[in-house]
Amino acid sequence: MSRALALKPTLVHQVPAMLNKSDPWQTASANARQLAQYRFDLIRAGAAMMAGGASANHVAALLHTRCKANALDAAQASALVALKEIPSVPTLKRWLSAYKREGKVGLLPKFTGRVRQEYGWEMRAVALYNIPSKPSMSAVALQLRKEGFDTASEKRVSSFLRALPATVGENSPDRVGRHLHRLRRQRYQPRDPSSLQVGEVYAGDGHTIDCYVAHPNTGRPYRPELTAFIDVRSRYITGWYLSDAESAVSTLFALSHALRGNDHVPAWLYLDRGAGWRARMLNDEATGFYQRFSIEVIGALPGNPHGKGWIERWFRTVRDHHDKFFAGGMVYCGNDMAQEINRRLTTDIDAGKRKLPTLENYHASLARYIDEYNNTPLEDALDGKTPAQVWQGLQRVPVSLPAEAVVRPRERRAVRRQMVELHKRMYFHDALSLYDGKRVVVEYDLHDDRTVWVFDDRDRFICAPQLVSTIGVLPTSRLEEQRDKRLAGQVKRLQRAADEAVARRQDAITINDQLTSLEQSDLVTPQLAPKRKGAGIVIDLLDNE
Repeated sequence: MSRALALKPTLVHQVPAMLNKSDPWQTASANARQLAQYRFDLIRAGAAMMAGGASANHVAALLHTRCKANALDAAQASALVALKEIPSVPTLKRWLSAYKREGKVGLLPKFTGRVRQEYGWEMRAVALYNIPSKPSMSAVALQLRKEGFDTASEKRVSSFLRALPATVGENSPDRVGRHLHRLRRQRYQPRDPSSLQVGEVYAGDGHTIDCYVAHPNTGRPYRPELTAFIDVRSRYITGWYLSDAESAVSTLFALSHALRGNDHVPAWLYLDRGAGWRARMLNDEATGFYQRFSIEVIGALPGNPHGKGWIERWFRTVRDHHDKFFAGGMVYCGNDMAQEINRRLTTDIDAGKRKLPTLENYHASLARYIDEYNNTPLEDALDGKTPAQVWQGLQRVPVSLPAEAVVRPRERRAVRRQMVELHKRMYFHDALSLYDGKRVVVEYDLHDDRTVWVFDDRDRFICAPQLVSTIGVLPTSRLEEQRDKRLAGQVKRLQRAADEAVARRQDAITINDQLTSLEQSDLVTPQLAPKRKGAGIVIDLLDNE
């Protein structure tokens, strides 16, 4: 391996031996600056005399005489006590001359302690330590010795690396990754939501709960998805929903819960850019759920969880204050859970030794906790008020739609022969003859496919066509249909994994391949001994010729 100093230019100026020392006063220690101040207080009057034309020899002798006679002012006497001894005339002369040349910096003590010896491998050590694989200090020392740096003992290398600045040390951007370093180490930018009105901006996100519950169908360990909305100004949880996974449907139900439960429409939603939040059902400019209620969407930057810090912080609060205590803490599965508790979870369930709580148990417990959270004072965020108290200042923007219509998605469809086709289902009504060939807005129920509701471009109700036929065998609930699609995708992924496992079963390198490689190796030239009766092949790995 090359011994070239492979260190990025951006790191060179951060190595201790190259630190900027243009201001010695700032780089000096506090004790050194205090000592320089004591020296200055003692010679202050003498420095003024030298500025008037007196020589350093006469001023130094005069100061020494005054010190011995205790004929000093209060500041000089205090400085002399701190210095603990009367300086000699040469010392006073040296201080006066240094102050005349450099000011107070000249009075700093020159002794800097033991100067570290340079061994020549320092830059290479920094380069090796700052690679993404995060080698340990001892591993860096070993690698340096392999590259020919015999003086790179583990103690010397470790001592050097521990003294590095944070920007090239253990948590440097090159070791932890620049994106993660920026998220964790960047300058903190607090956000003040006090300028917002209550109920004006909701932040929403999905989070897989940190508990195991029994799946409603199989009874096996299962972690549902919690989708929630929080009011940024009051920290009030306005709506939430538990589902199998984050999707447009879970977002729709959680937001519908927020709208219907509080009879209020926010002005903005602060969301991430996941597929569940960007689906046409929600985001379409003509028929989307957001557009229907005139809600503007603010998209968080991808890969930046701090942008949605309000809802992310609440999910952490749920984990710490609810999930860790749910069911006695025995079904918690966060990364800080005792590993031995859940290691044999499925085995214990099969043996009847443990029983998981149901999804209904978790739902009821979470509902109680959310009510408790909304009525708990928040000292830092709300100055001791509860989210519910701040939420009382809401200037309500009513939903003004029937409750059952709030959760109905919409899509645009063309009318053909008094019928509209939606999701492989055909709906008929006589009134649609007036709109033949035109595009209309079709509103549908996720739970029941027997009826749809049709509106014109001005959002005026036209009719409610009934289902007359389906293309293929379809379930009556669109939610069931989505579950079937999800199941088909899971089966497909499992089949792909099974095919890969079967392919891996075939030997990629056979024993014959290995023997051939040994025979063709430049390092080892095996010789076959004569085959004896009753004996197998003998391979002589030692070439004695």
